[in-house]
Amino acid sequence: MRETALSVPVKVWATACAILGVSLTANTLLTCLLALLAFCQLVFEKRWRLCLTFGIFYLALALLLYLIRFHGLRMVFFSEFYVLMFYNLMPVFLVAWELITTPPGQLSAALSKIHTPTPVILGLLVVFRFFPTMKAELKGIRQSMKNRRLTGPVQVLRHPAVTCEYVLVPMLLRCLQIADQLSVSAIARGAQAPGVRGSYYARKLQLADFLWMGIWAIGIILFFIIGGIK
Repeated sequence: MRETALSVPVKVWATACAILGVSLTANTLLTCLLALLAFCQLVFEKRWRLCLTFGIFYLALALLLYLIRFHGLRMVFFSEFYVLMFYNLMPVFLVAWELITTPPGQLSAALSKIHTPTPVILGLLVVFRFFPTMKAELKGIRQSMKNRRLTGPVQVLRHPAVTCEYVLVPMLLRCLQIADQLSVSAIARGAQAPGVRGSYYARKLQLADFLWMGIWAIGIILFFIIGGIK
């Protein structure tokens, strides 16, 4: 675990503040302040790759909004509404992605500490790890198809249905295998055992955690003072 990583309660608090700010603000353009605060948290945790990826996307959205507002840009394949929506929701995307990509052990330890029911913990872990797992599986299937020369443009254009079959059948089989593996892993780790369970990932809130919880609390208050509430 990274020394600069914040605890799960801080990430949950940041996500709640971002959702509250985006939902209640009277000025959607000022959500850039919340996005800046979210970027500062990622910089503190040294999530450089995440900052770079979302930063480029956010700058592109800001540029499109500027061209739409002041130069009358009209897009054919992508509505202006979606540009504003993604720009407005960027603070939520940042902190929510930080929460989703938290190691499962830390998430389960934090949820167990507040006496969350076991079915809820298992359900949230499966939901949070679904997209990263599917991304890895799709990457493996793509590489396998590439090795068999099944991803060429001619092959895809001539046999689109067969190409979809080459992707869907291995994906469905992997989903079934992963489901069985998750069930066996949960039972082996005592998910159905009664009583209080411990965790190697349990950690106490540190000074940085309290500091960032205070920063988000002050930040959301100032945000509402500057931008107003609906």
